[in-house]
Amino acid sequence: MLAPTHSIFGIFLTLVILAVFGVQWSLHWSIILFAVLGAIIPDIDHPKSMIGSLFRFISVPLERKYGHRTITHSLIGWVVSTAICALLVLFGILIFGFVPLLIIKIYNECGIPQSGISNLGFRVSDLAPRWIAAFSISYLSHLLLDMFNPRGSQLFWPDPSRDVIPRNPKFRPESGSKVEVFILILFVILMFLALPISKYGIGSSLRWLLATPGAAIEEFKSYKIHAYLEFDGIFNETREPVKGVAEILDVDNKRLVILYNGRVYTLSDELAADILASHVRVKRTTIPVQITTLNFKDESMDSLLAKVTNKALISGTVHLPEGMEIKFPESTGMFKTMEQSGNNLILRYASKKDIRSLGLNEFFDIQIRKDRAELDRLETERVGIQEQIKKLEGEGLTPLGQELLASNKQENKQKMDELRSRLEQNRVAIDEGKLKIEKRKFVFSGEVNIRQ
Repeated sequence: MLAPTHSIFGIFLTLVILAVFGVQWSLHWSIILFAVLGAIIPDIDHPKSMIGSLFRFISVPLERKYGHRTITHSLIGWVVSTAICALLVLFGILIFGFVPLLIIKIYNECGIPQSGISNLGFRVSDLAPRWIAAFSISYLSHLLLDMFNPRGSQLFWPDPSRDVIPRNPKFRPESGSKVEVFILILFVILMFLALPISKYGIGSSLRWLLATPGAAIEEFKSYKIHAYLEFDGIFNETREPVKGVAEILDVDNKRLVILYNGRVYTLSDELAADILASHVRVKRTTIPVQITTLNFKDESMDSLLAKVTNKALISGTVHLPEGMEIKFPESTGMFKTMEQSGNNLILRYASKKDIRSLGLNEFFDIQIRKDRAELDRLETERVGIQEQIKKLEGEGLTPLGQELLASNKQENKQKMDELRSRLEQNRVAIDEGKLKIEKRKFVFSGEVNIRQ
């Protein structure tokens, strides 16, 4: 087989095998370059080959001593060549990994901008394993492909026997023949078919072909990035058709939670969802989902919402003032972004607009006014009791009044004890009233997660 055929087949096999082992996004130009290099390097034992003509100082001695398709087309040659490639790559990491760090240190000391070289070493170390894998897979693809040649390969060199597929030579094409041209075209088609598999992985590609809500759920579970959904279905309640693109927020049992046209819906192919869809496909981005946690205590609603952007979605628990009952705006969907449970407001992907739409029941407002009126009454009662105590103690009395007070000492002592007891009860009631009013203040506490 000629170099173009080996190169295309090597790229195809590299993309597929890396995808099988979960290595996605293998279309980096350097990985393709190593795949091409691995696919043509076995022919370095032939001076007339593409690679052999470039390195005649290697190809000529190899051909004279071993011949074509012997040592370089064997499993031993494959292992040795892969080891040499790995050593060269590791040496490259030392150069491109440590040297930039040294340059950065020099730049920092001299006050010179780094010009983006700080990421060079890390990028090299990330791609290095893929380079070695691509070289090794493509090298092996060359050996396998040459077994279909009439002369075959000495796969188990130094064993002199030739390994061929199939055994009948009539079905093994000659290099450069019309059959090889047909094979090359077939490999080009297969390579292009392998591109989405390499980009998304075999599992993701299969789920893309299925295009079902269940497949979309399985696809989304592994994501930590913003993902979108192309869907076609109907609204469950109105039976109106709906089609569009929505952002995927979460998975709720067998339903997807999506943000569509500024509202949160559930989507599934089952009845218990806002949108019934049978044809869905996930489109992911490279933008990571940013979630920040906000803890707060005794803050007003305006103060809290000032910390949230208009596009943010809020999830978590907010502790409400005691006795507060929330009035929610009318909602036709099955998915509730806001619910009240006792003195807690439960938020699930609620927007800033959703929270501002909340209302308080009239009973809570009336109760606050009653609490304040009761506190005023207790304060007035306290003042009156204190005035009576002062009189019994003789404060402000004339000498005659004080003499009369002393003559009723036993009776006055009993009244004094009663008044002091009432005063203590009054103080307790006032403290309870103040505490009750404090709890009914329009301030909130809790912890929420803000999704940007």
